[in-house]
Amino acid sequence: MEEVADPMSFLFVGATGDHAGHGLVTWAVAKRLSEKGLNVGFIKPFGTHPIRFQGAWTDRDALLLKEVLNLQEPLDGICPFPTSQEPSKEAGVETILGKIKSLAQKTSKEKDILLIMGSRHVFFDDASYGVSDISLTTELNADFVLVTRFRKVSTSLYSILSVRSLLDDRMKGTLINRVPPEKLEEIRNQMIPSLARKGVQITAAVPEDPFLSFRSLEEIKDVLDGEVIRGEGKLHEPVGAITVGGSELKGDLRLLKRVYNKIILLAPGSHDLGLEETNPLRSIAGILLTGGRNPAPQVLNVLERADIPVIRVEVDTFAARERLDNAAAALSIKDTEKVRRFTALMDRDGSLDRLIESLGVGAA
Repeated sequence: MEEVADPMSFLFVGATGDHAGHGLVTWAVAKRLSEKGLNVGFIKPFGTHPIRFQGAWTDRDALLLKEVLNLQEPLDGICPFPTSQEPSKEAGVETILGKIKSLAQKTSKEKDILLIMGSRHVFFDDASYGVSDISLTTELNADFVLVTRFRKVSTSLYSILSVRSLLDDRMKGTLINRVPPEKLEEIRNQMIPSLARKGVQITAAVPEDPFLSFRSLEEIKDVLDGEVIRGEGKLHEPVGAITVGGSELKGDLRLLKRVYNKIILLAPGSHDLGLEETNPLRSIAGILLTGGRNPAPQVLNVLERADIPVIRVEVDTFAARERLDNAAAALSIKDTEKVRRFTALMDRDGSLDRLIESLGVGAA
């Protein structure tokens, strides 16, 4: 196989699974690189969230970053293997690696840096066609950034040191994400110095931020294959909590207590936004009517007067809750505030700029 030219122009962003947040990290890095005047390319070789777009399969992250970076490449040139069911899976690892390396070379032309987003897990993924992120990084001779979600110190240490042992100096940074606030001091004062003594570069320890996990009404509708009954113009609104109770139903909205097939979607509270709690009651962002039920006319009238969106879903209440609980929050082009907030968390100690500097790329 041909050698990939200029390895410094390739940055692989990998994760240790468990909703680590490497999609948000990739977007934040791409944004900062662009702000510094660099021409940024992007590929995601293996899809992890297949979606249909204009009659063809692609990956959700590929579609997002194409729009974020205003990429001119076609989607099949950004994500060549969007699903795990394609016939090319039978072509063999060498053929697949060859196609990806050729694509990386082609896409990186006239780019200052090419971002490569990995699968769900750095070691192996069901959609990876037998090609792990580690082996692909090695084949491309790419720089590597690891994103790991903090669970406990021993687990995080094992994951980080395992990747470091396989990639050595190609590992340019490690981002320990979604750290509970009460664990931050331990991570910064004990775990990070311990890793530094072993040669592991730590980019940042980023605290858990509930705002980054908020879903929009539109995303909830899509997860549940719902139908909007009213409130189409408010689907961008964030949802901070979900309940089947009725303590938030006041005034005329108390009529909804008679509706049993429902889920109440609550707007983020002050605490969720990092503000001092002034009112324990949250406003209602929307109502899910479960079991395929239509609202009674008097109920719909009340919701119209309160200007509350209504979404009807076919599944029952229990199934809807279960599906929402099991579905990770998905990024969309409308989530620029999440990227801004995440970037601000990294900029508190300059960790994002330090990562960019470690790549050795200059302004175009």
